[in-house]
Amino acid sequence: MSSTANINNIIHEIESLDYISKINLMSKIVSMLKQPQEKTTSTNITQLKGLGKEIWKDVNIENYISKEREALD
Repeated sequence: MSSTANINNIIHEIESLDYISKINLMSKIVSMLKQPQEKTTSTNITQLKGLGKEIWKDVNIENYISKEREALD
């Protein structure tokens, strides 16, 4: 199930709640958002060097670029 469909299902369920239940749910969501999140590690751009190079190993770059340019015309 896509996240959009999942969100729409959740919203539909929330709409069916009574006012007090919606307030309680909102309070729980706010509490969850106040909790410290895990820190994401940043990646230095130089660490990405060569990433995905195996995808291009059998591709003639000149032909690829020519085909892409033709597609734009």
